[in-house]
Amino acid sequence: MSGPPVKLSFGLNKAQLPRQPVKRAVPGKSAFGLQPDDDDDDSVQLPAHLDTAKAKNRPAISTATLTKAKRAQQQAELELDQSVYEYDEVYDNMKAAEKVAVDARKQESADRKPKYINRLLETAEVRKQDRLRAEDKMIAREREREGDEFADKDQFVTPAYLQQQEELRKAEEEEKKREEAERAKKGSGMTSFFKSYLDSTEAAHAAAVAATSSSAPKVALGPQRPTEKQKTDAELAAEVEAQTGRRIEINDEGEIVDRRQLMAGGLNIVKPKTSAPGFSVPIAARTAPKPGALDGAKGSSTEALLHPGLSAAERARQSRERHSREVERQMLALEEKRKREADEALEQKVQKVAKRNDDDRVAQLKKAAEERRKKRLEEAAANKPAAP
Repeated sequence: MSGPPVKLSFGLNKAQLPRQPVKRAVPGKSAFGLQPDDDDDDSVQLPAHLDTAKAKNRPAISTATLTKAKRAQQQAELELDQSVYEYDEVYDNMKAAEKVAVDARKQESADRKPKYINRLLETAEVRKQDRLRAEDKMIAREREREGDEFADKDQFVTPAYLQQQEELRKAEEEEKKREEAERAKKGSGMTSFFKSYLDSTEAAHAAAVAATSSSAPKVALGPQRPTEKQKTDAELAAEVEAQTGRRIEINDEGEIVDRRQLMAGGLNIVKPKTSAPGFSVPIAARTAPKPGALDGAKGSSTEALLHPGLSAAERARQSRERHSREVERQMLALEEKRKREADEALEQKVQKVAKRNDDDRVAQLKKAAEERRKKRLEEAAANKPAAP
């Protein structure tokens, strides 16, 4: 008897379950009367709990609402400042101003004359003058060693020698002036290096600030406080008369005679003055505080003295000026203290000399000396042997 071969397998034999067919979502009726077959979306229907979780995590903000809010914000910013989004123009102006400063330095370096050949010629001329100066000193020393040996001899000096001596004297004076000028220009050590570097960077920054302030329209940045119109005395009087019924006296010039008539019963609160403008004022319209205000404000903080609209370079310059004034004040105080101490020391010396040379003291010293002299005479007479 024959039949199909038997297949053997080892392990866990799990029967495969038949796959369930995927149910497609049945579209409902459309609100616009369309048939279900008009929609080509063959999406798979998700379980109810997953659909609910997605609905909970879905943001409740509409894209159209965000776009409308952004458009309103942009419109408000453009009304305040037309150049609020002109980033490229402002950046180009700043870089153009800095490039002008760099080109000016390069042009200054390019305008310099050739320094190698001219330096060699100048060095040769200087060495020649040094040699002539050394020869003159050697001749002068020889004349000093000779002394009066050739004093009775005649001396002959040529005009060329006199001209040469005059040129040497002028060269020495020019060299001294040039050394003093270089010493004053270069300064000492790293201080002069940092000073020159700070001056160059500050010049570039000032050029960039000037370019941005001149190109941008002169409009205020940020929100501004509404300007209140100052009421005249006549308007104030009319307002008080309408509110209280009192008659306010006004002179021929339209001014209130007695301003106490404007006060009412109770606490009269005066409106505070508006603070100074800060960043709402353009850079070109900002001004630094007066030097007198900085001198008189002692004990207050540095930031309170500075105008809030000043740049970092202006604040640094004012800080250097305040430091210079403080150092000068300290030097004057130290000099005054030294002078006062010298005057006190001189006065003490005068008092000591006056006490030492007093008339009564001199009389006492004379009297004591006289008594000592008499005592010595008496002792000498007593010790003298009697005559036989």
